[in-house]
Parts: sequence; C-alpha cells; structure tokens
Amino acid sequence: MKSYKTKILFIGPTKGGKTLLANYLADLNINLPEDLKPTKGLRIVEYDLNNILINGENSNVDVQIWDASGDEKYNSFWCVFRKNIDGVVFIYSQEDELGVRKLDYMYNYFVSQPNRSLKSCLVCCVQAEENNARLSSVFSKMSQIGVNLENQGEKFKQDFSKYVVSVVSTMLNK
Repeated sequence: MKSYKTKILFIGPTKGGKTLLANYLADLNINLPEDLKPTKGLRIVEYDLNNILINGENSNVDVQIWDASGDEKYNSFWCVFRKNIDGVVFIYSQEDELGVRKLDYMYNYFVSQPNRSLKSCLVCCVQAEENNARLSSVFSKMSQIGVNLENQGEKFKQDFSKYVVSVVSTMLNK
C-alpha cells in the first residue's frame, strides 16, 4: 500500500470556522464552539486517511492541516504558511460580508502569485446548506462546498477526503 503526506493550509477571515473544521476532520473531541478561541498565528493538526484510492491504488495519506489565524496581525507570516503547501482551503462564514471580501486578497497571495493549480484549492462556506455568499469571480473555477456539521458532518468528511485525493493526485502529476 502506498503512503503519502500532504500539507493543506486552512485560510480565511477570523471567526470563519477554520479551527472548527480542522478539529472535526481530525476527530478532536472538543465541546464546540464554546471551547474555541482565536488561533494565534498557526496551529497544526494531523490525521490519517486510510485505504483510499489514489490513481488506482489503495493508499494511506497523512494529512497535515495548517490552521492559520485570520487575524491580519499575522499576515507577515504568510510567506511561511505558503511555503511547501500542497493545497489551500478558503474557509469563511456566510454571514461575514467583510470576510468574504478579504478572501480575494488571500486568493492573490496563496493561489495567484505562486501560480497554484485550482485543483489543489477548495472553498468552504461554514454553517450554510448552500453557498449563497457573493464570492468574486476568481473563486468560480474552484470546488466549493457548504458545510453544516450538525446536519451533514459525515458528508463534509467525504467531500474533504475527495479533495485530499485530488491534492495528492495533483502532487503526483507535477
């Protein structure tokens, strides 16, 4: 069985749900959302995806999520966050119109400047059955999912697993 390791950056505005999703994917047993505090700088969470099909072969993937603070005071660290990442997940809350506008700036830095493949990008709108926020057109060619952990948590895990397969496949085909 093949084994891979992938580093995926979770980026977005403050209070967008990045830590919530990282904890959920890694099965961290935290009473949410009461236990959540703003991320200071960066937090790394790891979990394994076992026995998934990548390029026709059963594989295991060590997924490393870099849960980056959305606080602008940490923007000077973005160059470190961007280095050697395999994928970028833009996470925001549908209720935060200002945060949605900040995604364009993040897109420019993490996708456009390094000329990252859109196949390695994902957009997650937290607490929405459907993605109704007005994202700019730069996100129109990226995969997008609405995330409601209460009602569709397992679906989110399945969708994210498909995204990880896409990221690893993109890494292998470089």
